[in-house]
Amino acid sequence: MDFIMPQMNGLEAARHLTNRHPDVLILMVTTEPSKGLEVEARRVGIRGLCAKSEMHCLTKAVEILMAGGTYFSEDAAA
Repeated sequence: MDFIMPQMNGLEAARHLTNRHPDVLILMVTTEPSKGLEVEARRVGIRGLCAKSEMHCLTKAVEILMAGGTYFSEDAAA
């Protein structure tokens, strides 16, 4: 899921999805990762966050989520 979307942002969409389907696996992508966004993403049930500048790690992130883990890119911690 992208963070920026036409009707609502990815955090709002994730909140709606996880309220209805708590087991849904959501991986957010964004051009501007931050520690604050990571904290909010985790709070609403997002299981991973990838920077668009790190799209090479998308496969790895999906594999980790499918195995039950979480993935938050290094850029998000900066």
